[in-house]
Amino acid sequence: EGSFAAAEPHLLASGSRDSARLLAEMFIQWATPTNTFGPFALRGTIPYLQNGNILAARTFIKHFVLAPAIPRSSVGTTVLMGSSGDDEIIVAQDSLINFVQLAVATCQRANGERNKVMRESWVRLCGTYQSKGGVLALPDVRKALHEIGTLYFAIPLPRSQAGNPLGDMMSSLFGGPSSASPARRALAPATAATALD
Repeated sequence: EGSFAAAEPHLLASGSRDSARLLAEMFIQWATPTNTFGPFALRGTIPYLQNGNILAARTFIKHFVLAPAIPRSSVGTTVLMGSSGDDEIIVAQDSLINFVQLAVATCQRANGERNKVMRESWVRLCGTYQSKGGVLALPDVRKALHEIGTLYFAIPLPRSQAGNPLGDMMSSLFGGPSSASPARRALAPATAATALD
């Protein structure tokens, strides 16, 4: 019906492969008149990653980049990743689309704090693209990427305010929690029951 803003939260909340495909098609239609595909790729992928739904994030970005409206890079069009070559990164002219594809592939290989290589890859990936400025340097996007880093790679959130050493010491003396340490979210290991889609 063309009511993209009303449909977006429902498609994101569903988290199924079909809703991810439909969301990708909707965002392509929404972005085509203004030719702003990168922010829409980010807008469709980050919420799925924040919810721990790699399958929906991967389905969304794969369907999104295969759209004929997305301008491809003239240098090289496809990069195979992984030992089996099952992940394919389609190089686009928009660096945000390239970032999102690499972010999904990196999160897919995450194993919490046990996989140091992927943790370092995530930090380098975010640092490289955020240093260029643009949408990825915005505070809300940085916060979302920090949350994803905590969820998938067990990277602690940066402290947003100056620490209160006296308050932390008093809290620890009297058995209370420190004021700056919220409970960390972690992904549960995948089981056979999670394949509902």
